[in-house]
Amino acid sequence: MSEETIDPAVLNWLKQLKSVPGTGMGWIRAIRTRRSIQGKQLAIKMQVSPARISVLEKDELRGAVTLKMMQKAADALDCTFVYALIPKSQQHQHQAKPRIHLDSAHMKGDKGRQVADLQKQYERSVYKNGR
Repeated sequence: MSEETIDPAVLNWLKQLKSVPGTGMGWIRAIRTRRSIQGKQLAIKMQVSPARISVLEKDELRGAVTLKMMQKAADALDCTFVYALIPKSQQHQHQAKPRIHLDSAHMKGDKGRQVADLQKQYERSVYKNGR
């Protein structure tokens, strides 16, 4: 990943996905249950024992699951596994400054139009940068 600013909308979305709200279960079990997939069925898809699924779900809850197993479970559940580090604050995040583009057409044209065009450019830039 380059050192570009993380899109604030994506950042907020990721912050909300830290856990499955109000379920008391991890992502694997929540998705498996929601899709009516039995532990035994998931075990077959993952090529592990049914007991391993129970351990996997418990490991996820206590933060001991490996990324490899999460990816394997995601594949078996027909999901995309997303792993992200989310800054707690935006203090250390590089903030792009809004940019305004001027060209020779603006220098020759109507002053009112110039101001309106510059205002639109600025607003788009501010919106794009999440300010």
